[in-house]
Order: sequence, then C-alpha cells, then structure tokens
Amino acid sequence: MKTVESTLSHEMEELLQGQTLVFCHIYSKSLGKVISTALSWVFAIDCKTVRFVVDCKSKIVEAVNDHSEITLSFIGNGSVYSLSGPSKVKVEKTEDMTLKMAIIEIEVEDLRDITFYGAQIIQRPQFIKTYKESLIKKLDNEVKEAVYNL
Repeated sequence: MKTVESTLSHEMEELLQGQTLVFCHIYSKSLGKVISTALSWVFAIDCKTVRFVVDCKSKIVEAVNDHSEITLSFIGNGSVYSLSGPSKVKVEKTEDMTLKMAIIEIEVEDLRDITFYGAQIIQRPQFIKTYKESLIKKLDNEVKEAVYNL
C-alpha cells in the first residue's frame, strides 16, 4: 500500500522549480465541471507550500476564489504524483511583470504516488518554450522573482 504524505520531500522541492510539466485540476462552479490546465511555472517554496502562476484572466483564478481545493499532478522521480490541498489567490494581477499574471498558493495536505501498479516512469516529459530565447529568460526570471518575493 502506498503512503500518503503531507509534506514534500527535498527531491520534490527540487523538482518543482518552474521547469516541470504540471497539470492543474479544480472544480469550476461557473462551468459546473472540473477544469484542467498545463503549467510549467510551479514552485515549491518549502515542504508545505507550492505556488504557481497563470494568466490573470484564467478560469483557474475564478475557480480558486470559488472553491479552494485544488489538485496538481506531475511526473518525476520514477512516478506520477498527485498533490492536493487548499489554495488561495495570493496576487490577483501582477503589475511589474511583462505578462499580467495571478499567483496562486497551495498548502500541501495530500501527496500521493498515483502510478499504476507495477509501473515505473522511465522518462520525464520534456518540453520547449517556443518563443524568443531572450523573452524566455526574462519571463522565467520575472515569474520566479514574483513567486518567491511575496
């Protein structure tokens, strides 16, 4: 039987530093269903706190304000993980960034290895950002600074 953790391990904290593909799932009251989105700007602040950034006009922001329970899922360390907990919008709209983003914070309550029985993930998903290299660095730096300097 797999255990349920209430904190992130050091390896998980290292994994969630803005360059891992993460899926976000939350119930949208206005749409009446669960909505999902793919994220990369997801940061473990410490073993109990995760913050991520989405466009300030995203339905995810409205859903967090209506219903705080949220789940993130991601692949790393040979497994698929589900991270759940209450969330809140820490910043509705960033002002000093190139893109106007919302910053959402999750309190880690439930971390599970959800890999199906007998499986080990042998390769993490990889992605590239398809805009200009100079803009990639600028946005990555702006987001990381905003997330950590709350």
